[in-house]
Amino acid sequence: MNLASKRLVACCVAAAMFGSAAVFGPAGMFGPAESQAAQRPRKERAAAPNRDNSFAVRFPEGLRQTPDSVARQEQWFRDAKFGAFIHFGVYSTLEGEYQGRGSGFRYSEWIQISAKIPAEEYHQVAARFNPAEFDADQWAKTFKDCGIRYVVITSKHHDGFALFKSLVSDYNIVDYTPFKRDIIKELSEACHRQGLKFGVYYSHAQDWDEPDAPFLNNRAKRTDIHPDLPDDFRPDIDRYITRKSLPQVEELVKNYELDLIWFDTPVEMNLERVKRFSEVVRKHRPDCLINSRIIHSGRGTIEAQYLPYYDYVSIGDKEVPTRKLPLYVESPDSVSSSFGYKTKGECYYHSEKEMIDRFVHTVCAGGNALINNGPMGNGRLDPEAVRLYGAIGDWLKVNGESIYATRRNPLPERPAWGDASVNKDGKTLYLHVLEWPESGALGVSGLPGVVTSASFLAGGDAAPFSQQGDALTLSLPAAPLDPYDTVIKLSLDTPAGSGSARSPAAQGERAP
Repeated sequence: MNLASKRLVACCVAAAMFGSAAVFGPAGMFGPAESQAAQRPRKERAAAPNRDNSFAVRFPEGLRQTPDSVARQEQWFRDAKFGAFIHFGVYSTLEGEYQGRGSGFRYSEWIQISAKIPAEEYHQVAARFNPAEFDADQWAKTFKDCGIRYVVITSKHHDGFALFKSLVSDYNIVDYTPFKRDIIKELSEACHRQGLKFGVYYSHAQDWDEPDAPFLNNRAKRTDIHPDLPDDFRPDIDRYITRKSLPQVEELVKNYELDLIWFDTPVEMNLERVKRFSEVVRKHRPDCLINSRIIHSGRGTIEAQYLPYYDYVSIGDKEVPTRKLPLYVESPDSVSSSFGYKTKGECYYHSEKEMIDRFVHTVCAGGNALINNGPMGNGRLDPEAVRLYGAIGDWLKVNGESIYATRRNPLPERPAWGDASVNKDGKTLYLHVLEWPESGALGVSGLPGVVTSASFLAGGDAAPFSQQGDALTLSLPAAPLDPYDTVIKLSLDTPAGSGSARSPAAQGERAP
């Protein structure tokens, strides 16, 4: 179907809906993760740059999440902590390069822009997309076995191609490809069978297949993708929203059992447009969580006027919080430097230690870690991603109680040796020792009460300690009990303030 025909179909469907106003492949492809990390500059290997000032600016004092958002979070989201993000689509088959072009850009899912592939040419790639080895049940079981509690997959990324059956546009996996199956439907059902929550990513503002949609990246011009546009063409974002974006979002929330919808790159979004998207989600699926990228970029300043229209904050790509934050957050991290599957050009995976450090710091700051993998074009999960997920999962089998259903670090400051989390009633504090003290002694200050017992989660042995006032000293073995994060469990005689049932952290209120 040509562009004009697609526009006509989209217009007719939109009018009807809104009215006329309206796993596993070849292992070792990249080499071991540790080797990949060793080949990168030190500044790239650091868990996260120090962004205290940035977070302080972006999260103004006095922010409060709305009571209905807190209620939605507390149904499952605040306890889940660990999600799988999936970037999968036409771009997965290109692996970061097209006809020798585009491999210099770190994100392979941006290949249409980085390689300046015209829409009609990209359509030919899409028409051959056939992930015949996709197995939704195997994906879901793998995620569950790794300790993952929810899954979010790209239902439509910036290239405009949908992984679900859409009546709005035939540019979707069922109508446009030989695969002919609805991946969103199959994965949603498989995840729910495994007891996992399920959500979709939807690029609501950017759509490179639609000339009316905003054009964000300067690596290519609109005319590079649509060379047939007339000289006097003027893009109209509201025309794009009405014809395609909003109707497809309504299809998703009406036709699929969604627990979460993940918007992205809100270029040219304003209050009126945000309301339209938020209202259509709330209309059909009141308990479905909405992320902040409906209006705020990942590293943008949070504005209080928009808080009623989403439920939690998605911070920047691969960004780890460096301080406790007043709103509940989620870090969209990734096991590798790209989000889509990438083998061409510079690419690397993080080490197990990096991933667990980032995960722990995100949870202890008061958030979830949504850790991405990019499946291969044939439909199989990337084996290195599965290995890294598995390392996290193995660590969680021993230390999961210090992560799941916990609340943020109640100590006055993040300790130099690691981080801390607390259970819901505030009477069990978990110390995450990420950097083992050479002295053999671990100091903790700012304790809210008297420690009645201390033990290591790995092995369960008691940890000798002494306490004077709010200062605790623990005697440690000569070497860590866990290669990534040795967790010490402290029982307190009184609840830690940030973990108590009526605390600011539990209620979504501003932290001290």
